[in-house]
Amino acid sequence: MAISRRFVPTLQELRALDAVARHKSISAAARELNVSQPTISYHIKQLEERWDVKLFRMNGRNLEQTELVQDILSEVSAINNGIENLSYLLASQTARKQLTIGIAPSLASIMLVPRLAEFSALHPNVAIRISAANRFVDFAEEKLDVALRLLPKTEGDLGASPLIPLPQERMRVVCAPSYLAALAGEPIAPHSAPVELLAKADFIHEDEAFHWQKYLEAYWPDFSGQMVPQLTFNNTDLILQSAIAGRGFAILRDLYVIDALNAGTLIEPFRETLPCQRAFQFVLPETSIPSAQVWDFINWLSAEMQAMHIR
Repeated sequence: MAISRRFVPTLQELRALDAVARHKSISAAARELNVSQPTISYHIKQLEERWDVKLFRMNGRNLEQTELVQDILSEVSAINNGIENLSYLLASQTARKQLTIGIAPSLASIMLVPRLAEFSALHPNVAIRISAANRFVDFAEEKLDVALRLLPKTEGDLGASPLIPLPQERMRVVCAPSYLAALAGEPIAPHSAPVELLAKADFIHEDEAFHWQKYLEAYWPDFSGQMVPQLTFNNTDLILQSAIAGRGFAILRDLYVIDALNAGTLIEPFRETLPCQRAFQFVLPETSIPSAQVWDFINWLSAEMQAMHIR
């Protein structure tokens, strides 16, 4: 037997040889590889002709390996397994992976969506699916990989971390610059409005929230005016857009107003702020280990949130 060193079997031929040797059957090998029996027979015949050797002999109704096949089968199997593993590895590296994020609708529209293009540029193989809901949803039911939820702060002085990026957010009074100028009768610089302007202002309220009451109790306990709720919303994005449209004073947390303050569409008339009672925190499923893509997203969005400052 003289095997040419220049002959290199094809992957299809090696897979056919391995399958026939394991199943001892042309038909069984064809079923495993999802090809026809003549195709398997052709690959075996090609090997036998090029190697000038018999690879199988009949033993009853089964095919029996010859000595050559017995000698090389472990190497052939190792080659097939190695190529298959490489294929899986390449597929896992190049396939677009979907990352499902649970987040409040207002935070998604105000802060996340305008920044998502940057994350996609950094991680082009990660497809984003946003599951926006104000209620707490089940991780398994919604197939969430990570959620960003507004949760009560723990006791003590919290420091920033990737899972709790902004533990010390503040609530700020904001309004449109044109609304503030009309209310005061002249343009007013940020943080310089007299507190008495509150007596003439329209208040934009959040449904079932008491931010204004807490603010007035803290900074103007003698306030005797009426906070008639001309506008009340159950959606923070609508509160923000109403303030930008000049409908009155709103009181919102840092994450919701910093971009608008920096863009000049909102102004902060008063320096006084309130501490937020709750903080946005990343929550992970308890039944699975977070993937590298999940941590990439958490670290990226945490850095984005921590970098938000009023200029």
